[in-house]
Amino acid sequence: MVANLPALAPTKYKIYDSPFAHQLINPLVDSYCSYCLRQPEEGKLMTCGGCRFSKYCDAACQKKGWSAHKHECKRLKKVFPNLPWTEVLFLSKIIDRVIFLSEKSDEHGWEKERTFESLMSHKEDIEKDTLKMEHFEKVLGKMAAFRKEEMVSREVFFNIFCKTSINSHSIHSNAGVEIGMAIDLGISKYNHSCRPTCAMVFDGIRVFLRPLVPDIRIEDLDKCFISYVDVGRSRYRRRIDLKAKWYFDCQCSRCSDPEDNRLTALSCPREGCDGMIITAEDDEPMDIACGECGLVCEEERVRKGQELMKRLPPSFDPKCPVETVQQLLESATPLLHPSNVYVTRLQTALLHLKGELDASLPALHKSIYDNYKVCFPKADRHVAYSLLNVVKSLIKEGNRKEAVLYAYEAMTILEVCLGLEHPYYLQSLALWTFLQNESPKSDDELIAFTKYGDNKPVDISKLLEVTTPKFQSITM
Repeated sequence: MVANLPALAPTKYKIYDSPFAHQLINPLVDSYCSYCLRQPEEGKLMTCGGCRFSKYCDAACQKKGWSAHKHECKRLKKVFPNLPWTEVLFLSKIIDRVIFLSEKSDEHGWEKERTFESLMSHKEDIEKDTLKMEHFEKVLGKMAAFRKEEMVSREVFFNIFCKTSINSHSIHSNAGVEIGMAIDLGISKYNHSCRPTCAMVFDGIRVFLRPLVPDIRIEDLDKCFISYVDVGRSRYRRRIDLKAKWYFDCQCSRCSDPEDNRLTALSCPREGCDGMIITAEDDEPMDIACGECGLVCEEERVRKGQELMKRLPPSFDPKCPVETVQQLLESATPLLHPSNVYVTRLQTALLHLKGELDASLPALHKSIYDNYKVCFPKADRHVAYSLLNVVKSLIKEGNRKEAVLYAYEAMTILEVCLGLEHPYYLQSLALWTFLQNESPKSDDELIAFTKYGDNKPVDISKLLEVTTPKFQSITM
């Protein structure tokens, strides 16, 4: 049968490349440019001669970043060698912008999308949030020590702190490394959905907003939604994060969809039955009949499964001991259904920590992929990465013919969400081309194309030996 490939979204996209303020994370200052937040293509970063802290790709980046850095540069020299928190440097830049705008016109076009003052602040919610207020007091003290006589009033700073907390976003490299933070007044216009219709793709401070579904216009704020949180989790976990940071109870189309509870299903008590016991972490425990065999899963077993899911970590540190994750997976397997999102995340964590599982066969990767298809939009890059894991495992098994289809699906997804010039798309194009044309390349050479680093330019002509793939034979 012909492959069921994801429909391509329109090629239109929008670029936001002038954030109101942004800041590189302090520990990465020796690796990334403090202005464009990209790694230098060659050579070393050049250091600011004033503060000796900020570093830039070249003189052009240093000149572009000077308007935001000039006041900061003097303050850094005064407090040396004590380095303020990254958050303090970020908020201090925003204070400088707000002061400038209050004294002069917006001659730089910082507020061309909307005004900073128009941003939501959720002041009342933050004032009731004990932990957030304790953090504010710490930041306030460190900001006063950094800015000294240039410090604004507590009221003004609290307003800036609140608006920034609600409207800022993290900046990630394409390898998934968090490298900075920014507040972009254009991006702040887009609302959240756990079923996003657009993807944010970073290239340093540049953000490409790309549609993930057909017939979506980027300018249509009623249909364009981005995700504020990791959507590859259960509704219960997503809502906790959204409430904690943005103070709202999500009622998006996915959170209102009963089918989302399939991600938190328990396994049927009957041995050999693959049926699901549909429930959620915060549902009232009760007897539930298996949809496959009809056997009733008793209330106590349902409660035990719900409590287990609540105890499992929502995310995993890359330094987490492999044994810890293995033990968690072993405790989850008897109660949770194989397609349960917690099982999938535990398996994925083990794959990352160990490189491979002892039973790391294509079937396992396909199971993870099937789960990701439920969590993410079909053209989301996370689905593509999961597909590439399937490709890698098939190559290792010597089944290159079956790998062709999965490589093609991954390539089409990366084309949609990243674009034709992106190095990740180009790598996937090369991988698919070699597989489709039965290239004599070794397994290691092919698998190398499934491993992505940072956003580095790729010369596709050096990758492809054969440039005429056999499109007509993509079947399964």
